[in-house]
Amino acid sequence: MAVLEDAEQEQLPPKKKAQSEEDKRRKKIVPGSLMKALMRPGGGESTPSEGDQVIYHCTVRTLEGVVVESSRSEYGGKGIPIRHVLGKSKLLLGLLEGIPTMLKGEVAMFKMKTQMHYGEEDCPVRVPSSVPKDDELHFEIELIDFSKVKVVSDDLGVLKKVEMLNLFLIMYLSRSGMGLPFFSIQ
Repeated sequence: MAVLEDAEQEQLPPKKKAQSEEDKRRKKIVPGSLMKALMRPGGGESTPSEGDQVIYHCTVRTLEGVVVESSRSEYGGKGIPIRHVLGKSKLLLGLLEGIPTMLKGEVAMFKMKTQMHYGEEDCPVRVPSSVPKDDELHFEIELIDFSKVKVVSDDLGVLKKVEMLNLFLIMYLSRSGMGLPFFSIQ
């Protein structure tokens, strides 16, 4: 009987990993709905990936060049860069696809059709009243920095920069005489 159960278990198809919401959204992308123009090249060779915190400035313009939203103070924004964790934060589909193609310090202009920005069906991001969600828009993105982080709370209110925090913890514990057995560093 046990042999028969083992044989039945071996023939079961492997379980498929459940699709994330981002994967479902990406399947809706139509070729030509997101176009990138490099305005200033970045440095280095690495680009951000899922789980990285990205820090960037964003200015949204209509095709006529009218600024409708910006994080930059010179365009009416607060002057504070935006922070998101790729794969965890709610992002516009165009940014979810576009930001991982950028290098640190790069400035790029993304031309997005409506289904790639606020006009997306079931858009996860609140649509600002100043944004014409039914028009194509230009998103000027300056990728300031990105780094691996560990999400500590579901609301993304607490993030830890992984490498530096672990290093500081080890240095503190070794200097304080507490030793390392009290902590599990992941």
